[in-house]
Amino acid sequence: MSETKPQASSTTDTATRSLSLRTKWTATLLLVGAAPLAAFAYRTTVIQKSGLEDAERQIQASVIDHVGSLVDRSLDEAADGTQEIGRILTEPKIVEPEVKIALAKDAMTRVAVLAQVAIYTPDGEMVDAIGPEPKPPQKLSPAQLGMQKGTWLPIEYAGSVALIRYLEPVVRDGQRQAFMLGTLKPHLLSEQVLALSKDRFEGRPDGVLLLDGDAHVLASGDKTTFTVGTALAGRDLFPPGQPPSGAFSHPYASATEYVDAAGVPMVGSVRSLPTRSFAVVVRRPSADVFKALAKARRELVVAASGFVLAALALGAYLATRTTRPIRSLVDLARAYGRRELDKRSTVTTGDELELLGTSMTRMADDIATSEAEIARRAGVERDLSRYLPAEIAKSIAEGKHKLALGGERKLVTILFADVVAFTPFAERASPEAAVGFLNELFSLLSEIVFRHGGTLDKFIGDSVMAIFGAPNVQEDASERALATAEDMHRFVEASAGQWKDKYGFDVRLGIGISTGEALVGNLGSEARLEYTAIGDVVNVAARLEGLARPGQTLVTGDVTKATDAFDFNPLGDHPVRGKSAPVAVFEVA
Repeated sequence: MSETKPQASSTTDTATRSLSLRTKWTATLLLVGAAPLAAFAYRTTVIQKSGLEDAERQIQASVIDHVGSLVDRSLDEAADGTQEIGRILTEPKIVEPEVKIALAKDAMTRVAVLAQVAIYTPDGEMVDAIGPEPKPPQKLSPAQLGMQKGTWLPIEYAGSVALIRYLEPVVRDGQRQAFMLGTLKPHLLSEQVLALSKDRFEGRPDGVLLLDGDAHVLASGDKTTFTVGTALAGRDLFPPGQPPSGAFSHPYASATEYVDAAGVPMVGSVRSLPTRSFAVVVRRPSADVFKALAKARRELVVAASGFVLAALALGAYLATRTTRPIRSLVDLARAYGRRELDKRSTVTTGDELELLGTSMTRMADDIATSEAEIARRAGVERDLSRYLPAEIAKSIAEGKHKLALGGERKLVTILFADVVAFTPFAERASPEAAVGFLNELFSLLSEIVFRHGGTLDKFIGDSVMAIFGAPNVQEDASERALATAEDMHRFVEASAGQWKDKYGFDVRLGIGISTGEALVGNLGSEARLEYTAIGDVVNVAARLEGLARPGQTLVTGDVTKATDAFDFNPLGDHPVRGKSAPVAVFEVA
């Protein structure tokens, strides 16, 4: 109800101001006649059209810049991801192939733009591929084997899919170790231009096209008229013979009004992306571009047809008085097109032009506020993701998960992981060395917890506490915790040799896991709160971690009952500090 009244008031105010402007036109025409009005109308429409054309060019240039940024970001991310995976797979310090594959697959999951990465021998024979289709070539060509640096290969078209691949030779110590072939997700660019076209052009899917160096459609949101792979040279906004071969490798730009194959008048722009030898086409119907101009022309023609006399002086005055605010609004629109959102309307005509200027100013403020909010949420999500899984951090940043004091009972699985023999190391090592080791260890263990959907509760000295099953319910919480423990042992074992050389002690973990009910939530004070779990299940997991030998994972009977995906060895009942009765303890086989 609170929002309905301002809307109704705004509608009434708009109608009143619109009537005021029509009254001004009518009174002037009655006094001075049709001739000055006709001249004024002509001049006004010329200015309006010029302004709308300038505004449209600004909009289309902005869209082209946006597409260029999307393309550069996507291709650079794909190239960087391919290089990173190549470094992992050829890293001589990691001797276990299973660890290399696991790390490479983990890196692959972080590169959202890649569909597949294939590795080849220095002779060009394919070894293996990470990722599903499309099927990579089995052997590299002689020309490709001669490449000395990372290169984007010529685009291949398979049906309505464009295969965009990046080839990177991996060189270590002056010797070529392998070739990495990364394939961009086939529909990624089309999805990006489709979303941009719909967002900027009122839901139209065909407003933005990405072309390759031969003017073939590389990405399109329109799967009927502009399918991927379609040759656009000499069609649509390109006249016969255009563009010339290789034109997109150099600066190339064109803006035109034309009629498309369906007979619809269009306004379009094309500009090359020379660094990629691509081009971006932005197009939309003239009726949409000049909608306001067509409406103004109809109203002026209807008004002018009722008059036969003119008075030049008053008509000229009216033209001058009206075109000045229009020019001001055109300048304001251009400033907003340049992202100068702090500009304000200076139009004070007391009619709908002033209302338009005020609305444009409010629009700029809303855009600036929205961008600031988006940046704020992204920053909050980025910071929180260092402590919580990505989906929880996103939920908090969006305001869906409240950071308030309180908790609730939940069935959770608690994992404690502790570095065995850390205390003797800490006693003889410098504080800097101890902190450096813990930072390396915690970075590795945190990533493993997050990868299995756990919540990192806290670091306690050289121990890590993780929660599974909260804040989001996880039916397989125990299985996730066991998989986490298994990965922790495996990755620590893989890094143990490096740490042995660097810090001088054999790193092994003791892990305890328990499942049961706990009070989970934000505990503490209004000044300082912490998301954690409180209950007997936490104490039991901590005690089991203290009993565990190096490389051993100890669990309770409830954990063994929650999953059949792991094998367990019973170790009998053991007294646990804080428990009146012994606890049945099991070792993960």
